[in-house]
This record gives sequence, C-alpha cells and structure tokens, in this order.
Amino acid sequence: MRNLVVALSLVLLLTSCDKKEMNLTRSGYTVEETVEDISPIYIEYAEDGFSAHLNDNNRIGGTNFIFHIERKLSLKQVAELIKKVKDNKYEEGKMHTDDKGVYYSYADTLNKHLAFFPFQNIDFLFERPSTTDNLLYVNASNDIFFEGTMLLKTDLLKTIELRDSLQLAFSKELDFERYLQMRILLKELEVSDKFISIDRIY
Repeated sequence: MRNLVVALSLVLLLTSCDKKEMNLTRSGYTVEETVEDISPIYIEYAEDGFSAHLNDNNRIGGTNFIFHIERKLSLKQVAELIKKVKDNKYEEGKMHTDDKGVYYSYADTLNKHLAFFPFQNIDFLFERPSTTDNLLYVNASNDIFFEGTMLLKTDLLKTIELRDSLQLAFSKELDFERYLQMRILLKELEVSDKFISIDRIY
C-alpha cells in the first residue's frame, strides 16, 4: 500500500487530474513524507491563464485532503479557495465529524520525493493587524520584516527565539510557493509553535 501511495504521489507531482502540468512548491526539507486515505484537490491556472481554478471533483468526505497547488498563483487567489474547502470540511453542526487532515503537497528537491505540509490548525484572515508588535511580515518581493524592520532570513531564529504569541502575515501578491516555503522553514527551525494559528493576508 505504501509503495502505491508513493508512486501515485510522484505522478501527481508532474500532472493534475486533467493531465495539465502541475508546478508544485519546491523545498529541501520534508515535514511529512506519507499520507494515506487521501482525496486530491487541485488549484491551478484557469483557462484565462491568470485566475485560479479549483478542481475538487475527486474530493471524498472523511479522507485526508491533499491540496496540489500551482506555485506561481498569488497567495490571495489560492487562500480564498483553500479557506472555502477547509471551512466546509470542518463545518460545525454536520451530522458526521470529519477528523481527517488537510495538507499541501510540495516537492522535496533534496530528497527527491513528494512531501506534505499539514495545515488543519492554520486559518486565514484577510485583514491587516492593528499593530506590528510581534508581527513577522513577508512582502510581495519575499522580503521579511519583523515589527516593521527588514530582517535577513539568517537572523530569523535569533530574533524570535525568545518571543511568543507571534503574528504571521503575508502580502496578498506573494506567490504561493514563497508562502509555503516560509511555513516549511518555521517547521524546520522548530519555531512554528511560537505563532498564533492565523495567517493574515493583505
């Protein structure tokens, strides 16, 4: 079964369900290597070549949702679609509680396999925070700012290691790949728990 999951994952790395080429986010670190009992969900370019198109025809309730997302789409386009599907999956008051997860797929280019990032506990909020206190912000050019001051990625860990209840925010124009790379980096540095579970996009 595990070999089948890996084989299917490698196919998904290159193609979506309608045979279009899928360019996934790239990273050199694996958060999770295997997810079973899955439903694939695709967010790719629409026919106009600019808009985001959601294809969730193969979605089955009570399974782990794997989001395969075109890496160059803007975060705002993608996040609105993700939130819609995720909110529906975990909607309160449903007859059957769905305790399965939601994951982004991405290519681990170092270890040469498909990897997965769980985000069941991360929500999106489409508004600015009232303060820059404890705020880590990534702009559209992928520059990092902490409390309004530009920060080198190499200085990130020592800057936030003694902080807690941090806010994470992103430009709505940032591409999805750079968003997910930042989220993966926080996992790799083992500091993701320092951030509240809401990603602001504006």
